[in-house]
Amino acid sequence: MNTKRTAALAGVALTAMAAATSAAAGAADNSLVWATDREVNVPFVWWDTTTEMAAMMHHVFDTLVYRNPETMAYEPLLARSWRWVDDTTLEFELREDVRFHDGSSFDADDVVASYTRLIDPATGVLNATLVNWMSGVEKFGQHAVRIRIKAPFPPAFEFLSGTRMGILPAEAWEGLPPSPKGGPDFTKMRPVGTGPYVMADFRPGEGMTLTRNPDYFDGAKGQPAIGTIVFRTIADQETRIAELMVGNIDWITDLPVDMAEQLGAMPGVAVTNGPDMRIAYLAIDRVGKTGEGPLNDVRVRRAIGHAIDREAIARSLVGPGSMVIDSACYPTQVGCTSDVTVYGYDPDRARALLAEAGYAGGFAVEFGAYRERPYAEAVIGYLREVGIDAQLNYLQFAGMRDRIANGNMGFAMRSWASSGLNDISAIASVLMAMEPDDLCSFPEAKALLGEGDRTIDAAQREAIYARALEMIAQEACFLPMFSYSKLYGHAEKLSFLPTADGFPLFYLARWED
Repeated sequence: MNTKRTAALAGVALTAMAAATSAAAGAADNSLVWATDREVNVPFVWWDTTTEMAAMMHHVFDTLVYRNPETMAYEPLLARSWRWVDDTTLEFELREDVRFHDGSSFDADDVVASYTRLIDPATGVLNATLVNWMSGVEKFGQHAVRIRIKAPFPPAFEFLSGTRMGILPAEAWEGLPPSPKGGPDFTKMRPVGTGPYVMADFRPGEGMTLTRNPDYFDGAKGQPAIGTIVFRTIADQETRIAELMVGNIDWITDLPVDMAEQLGAMPGVAVTNGPDMRIAYLAIDRVGKTGEGPLNDVRVRRAIGHAIDREAIARSLVGPGSMVIDSACYPTQVGCTSDVTVYGYDPDRARALLAEAGYAGGFAVEFGAYRERPYAEAVIGYLREVGIDAQLNYLQFAGMRDRIANGNMGFAMRSWASSGLNDISAIASVLMAMEPDDLCSFPEAKALLGEGDRTIDAAQREAIYARALEMIAQEACFLPMFSYSKLYGHAEKLSFLPTADGFPLFYLARWED
């Protein structure tokens, strides 16, 4: 018995008894209460970039394009249809039956006003790269808009479907009080959207309440089943778990692994292990940035790939939501293919490759890591079985990155979440950009990925990326490992869709009988 884990859960149970109140969440009143430890301070993701605020933007606001979370296909939402006019111009025909929460009609003026403001540097949007790929937007009919793009931008639809592309009434951007820095204070706008939920209450630092939009149009998101959604900030993890146990909240994420099994055995509580777009990979010095040594030999890098049982790590350590990753991207991302050279678990082949490279007796090497230490230790164990003495240097992320950039570390376990963007340009093109901490330093791959990033034709783009991914796989300087997983604790009767980008979509949730 794990006495430490048992004691921890026992402590949570005592807290749960103290937390019990008569005002419970759940199916009885068709509400859903969720909680994290983060505060939300502005009801717009443009000035509050927490995952929690971004998630609520999906519920209050709609976008022109919707990414179906199950098929990952782009579907019409506020737009009825679209077409590429040329490589830098998109035209959209808009729906004519949509109303904002204040009753006003949605049309092209609202799109033009919202996007024009968002791409204006004076508006002060955080993470502006998610919007400033547009150069302008114009109306060419009451329900038609044209978006101008600075340069060919194939992932336009991924960005257009994101939380930062929500649309407000044109009037919402006007008549605002001045901000302390001068100019309008856009954080004072009313959060009026067209989405499946209305923001009924917002309490900075505490939470918010959304109520179902009774006039929501029939579109890609569907009609929500749950009547009220409440977000609460609860800083203490044990308190969140305790409140889940007594039914005061219905959904929590980032559940501690060591509590998952026992919590899932509690009456009325379930634990779900869902997917996560974050992937783990091994970065290996291909060109001698840390000096000449065994890692510069491609046979050694391939031996490292064959030495590790990725499936066992994913299954036994990461969880059912994890999967083995074979190329430098998450499998659902547009442009990703797993049809590349794969270094399957084969320790005998690993030893043979090491011997062929002149390292039959093995070698010692520093191995960096910065998160999930058990994953790194598992990798080290497999490497030692074939003669590679990987000596762990467990650092904070910034420290590890700086050592790599300064040529002081040539072998590390890293991870990347792609900012939740379902496009290969959000991972391979970023990590192979020959920045100082890019251990591949592979100009041919960078050039091919850049070509793919500029190619609008989907088939041509996929072919270009396939060549780049195979080139990276052959060099074995970016060895994909596995995807992460997310643990959710939730009320047993709550049915919801775990998403790989981490955004809860409660408009798809429902209470089961």
